[in-house]
Order: sequence, then C-alpha cells, then structure tokens
Amino acid sequence: MGTAKTVLIRTDGNPDIATGHLMRCLSIACALRELGAQAEFAVSDEISRRLLFSFFEEEPFPVHVLHSDFRRPESELPSLKKLLLHGPSCLLIDSYFITQPYLEALRPLIPTAYLDDLCAFDYPVDLVINYDFAPPADFYRLAGKKLLGCRYTPLRAQFSGLSPVSRPPDSPVRDLFVSTGGTDDRNAAGKLASALLSAPESASWRIHALIGPMHVHREELQVLAASHPRLILHENVKDMAGLMRGCDLAVSAAGTTLYELCAAGVAAVSFTMADNQLSCAMDMERFAGVPCAGDVRSTPDLTGRLLSLLFSLAENPEKRKRLSRSMHAAIDGKGAERIAGELLAL
Repeated sequence: MGTAKTVLIRTDGNPDIATGHLMRCLSIACALRELGAQAEFAVSDEISRRLLFSFFEEEPFPVHVLHSDFRRPESELPSLKKLLLHGPSCLLIDSYFITQPYLEALRPLIPTAYLDDLCAFDYPVDLVINYDFAPPADFYRLAGKKLLGCRYTPLRAQFSGLSPVSRPPDSPVRDLFVSTGGTDDRNAAGKLASALLSAPESASWRIHALIGPMHVHREELQVLAASHPRLILHENVKDMAGLMRGCDLAVSAAGTTLYELCAAGVAAVSFTMADNQLSCAMDMERFAGVPCAGDVRSTPDLTGRLLSLLFSLAENPEKRKRLSRSMHAAIDGKGAERIAGELLAL
C-alpha cells in the first residue's frame, strides 16, 4: 500500500449475494480517489475479484484475494490481519455475514467502519453507515460515530448533483427503464417484458432492460429481444445516468438502482426480491412516494401489479412529474463523497 492515505475495503459479490455490495463500495472507492486517497479491496475469492472489475475495462484498484469462505468470516482473520500490516489508515466492511466477534477482533488493530442495512446486531465499530431514510438511531450504541440517513447513499459520481429532468407537459411515455437486480432468478424482467410487449397500453413503448454477467435468464431475454425490437437489452452501461434520464418511467428492484433513479429524477415503481430490500421499498414509498408492487417471492401476479402501477402513471403526466420531483428531492447523489471524507477523518 502506497504513501497516500489508504482505505482497505472488505466486501464480496457472487451469484448468492449479487452485486450491490460491490457497486456501492466501488462508488466509495472512486470518491476516495477523487479526494486524493487510495482504495484497495479485500475479497474472499476469485469470483468476487472477477465480478468486482467486470464493471471496468481494466482493474482500477488493487485487490487482495483472501481465499476464504464469505459465509465464515472468522476463518479469514489471519489473512486479513496480515494485510493490515501494510498500513491502511482504516478498514471499511460491507458484508451481511460479519459477526460481532469478527469486528471485535479487528477494532483494536485499525479504525473500522461498517456499511449496514440490516441492523442485525449492535456493531462494535468506529463508524457505522446506514443510508435508510429513517434508520433506528438508538440501535447503534457501540459505534463511535454514526452516518445515518439517505444523504449518505453511496452512488457513482455521475449521479451527483443532477438537475431535474425537464419534459414537455402531457408528454407520453415512450421509453421504460427496467432493472431487476444482478441475478433475477425469478425472471421478473422476462415476465414483465413479455406482458408489456403484448399489452395495448404499452404498444408504443421501448423497453430498456438491464442484464448483467450473473443474470440467470439472460439467454431467454436475448431470444425475446431478437424477435421484439422494442425490447432493448443493456449490459456494461457506462453512462447509466444518461440511460435513465432518457427514459420517461422506470421499474426497479428496491436496491441501489432505485436510489440512482431518485438522483436522476426518473419516476419509478419498485418491487422487492430479498429481505434487505424491504425497508428500502417501504421508506421509498413513505418518504419519496415510490409505489411498491410487492415481493417477487410472495406476491400473486406481481407482473400484473407492476403493469397496473405503470399504466396509472403513464396515463397521468402530472402524477409522473410529482413523483419525479419527490424522488429527486430525496437523493442528491453526493453520499459517496460524504462517506469518503468521514473515512479519511477516522
């Protein structure tokens, strides 16, 4: 590790836990670099290493593979402690599998921060970050400092300080943005796209669907897109903010992409795919007005509920405009740089 201040980031991504941890940590790493600091990553295995840099043409940050089981974090402590001997100024951890003994073993060795959205236990760290809209402030008693609330949402720099999208009054919906998570094992994107392509209400819509390297149903979507030119698949998108802002309406799982849609000012409806998305969906509905169709695992006819919400917004341009404004007001896209500054102050 070099002479500049270095933050070591411990996180993972794979077909089991998807890409959300990697994406938000990469946003923080880029913000650290903009502040003149260095960021390095520690991951459990080669799967995480490859996925971490699948978003870039080349590896922009050093990465250390611990050769450990991400489900058993204590097993990696000897390897991680060796990395700490190389002089990082602090350690940021983003993993749902971290335990209290794991954190207690590290805290005496280095200033430690934890990025939380589960409230699984009271984390013994120097800094805890929870960017839910209304996180339970009294829950975190052991943390030295708390960064709480959506102003700490770690998004990519391209989403920082965007102005609201200006569209003519009564403009129709022509382009729909669809994001169903990194794996989409329930094929939410395919079911929704098929329904939209056959519905008369969306006969003129172009459907812009994201597919990543771990998308389980990518081949089925590719076959569907080959026979329906209105279904456009996007992979390795560099200007995600531009793609979003070119759309009139969006559907997104309640994760990082939904926060990005807020910063971009694109009216959206949400749904959930995992337990860690439930609080986000509820908060987005309560504080930003984003309607939630339900959970893909338990909601009968989730596709039908999504269609109903989308068509309701499509029929009412003023309603879309109000939703766009309330979403944009909630997230300013500057959370990563705020977190980076606090990490360097530890």
